[in-house]
Amino acid sequence: METKENWINKTLESLDDVNRAESDPLLFNKALQRIQYGKPTIISIRSSMIWRVAALILVLISFNVITMVYFTKTPGDSQINVKSVANEYFSYIDSINL
Repeated sequence: METKENWINKTLESLDDVNRAESDPLLFNKALQRIQYGKPTIISIRSSMIWRVAALILVLISFNVITMVYFTKTPGDSQINVKSVANEYFSYIDSINL
């Protein structure tokens, strides 16, 4: 078995013959020119799609508001329901002799 040192040295030696990647020397200048002088791309969205998204957002907000109102309306009843569910769920513990 090779030691960790030998493995590290072999890995580092495998990188000796690798050359750096070369790019176009004017690439950065070309990118800057495209940013400064390039045509802006305009993305058009149909108005029907905008109305659909707006309606979806309105439905989601309405659903959240209705849910919040429903669950904050009767805080005492929800606590009773939670306790009864917990008692039923953990009722098997009473039958186990510990």
